[in-house]
Amino acid sequence: MHLPVAALLTATLAACGGGTGDERAEGDAGAGTGGGAGGTPVVLRERLVTATDAGEAPDEVAVPVGDDAALAEFTADLSDGFAGEVAEAAAALEAGGGEELAAQVVAVGCDEPTSVRARRTPEGAVVLEAAQVPSPGRQCFAPMTTVAVVVLEAGGLSAG
Repeated sequence: MHLPVAALLTATLAACGGGTGDERAEGDAGAGTGGGAGGTPVVLRERLVTATDAGEAPDEVAVPVGDDAALAEFTADLSDGFAGEVAEAAAALEAGGGEELAAQVVAVGCDEPTSVRARRTPEGAVVLEAAQVPSPGRQCFAPMTTVAVVVLEAGGLSAG
């Protein structure tokens, strides 16, 4: 192996993280200026669940997972163990009083996000964006999948 190729490989591996089944605690997540229909969606509570080699590519938009059927549909393409962890995170968040429970695969790769923020697309869909990882440094031999499960302010998923 030539020196430049070895250096590139070393730098790539150094930039990757690792871990399995890591669930983040409820956080004071994303932010917005005025939630509700049509405004910037406001994340009230969040759980991030990460697993190594769990399948699935990042989703384009957040989807409602407030009932068993919607949650089962969302987790159908995840590995069994990971799907169970995502379901547990959703159950722990308990949306109530008009709040909305949503989920999205927010990252697949070597970095493990620690928070998300929500934004609305011009078409009115809600997108959960993983915060940039400030200092990746763990080695990564298999990609990690991170799912964000969030409670949005009432009307957060509605475009108005």
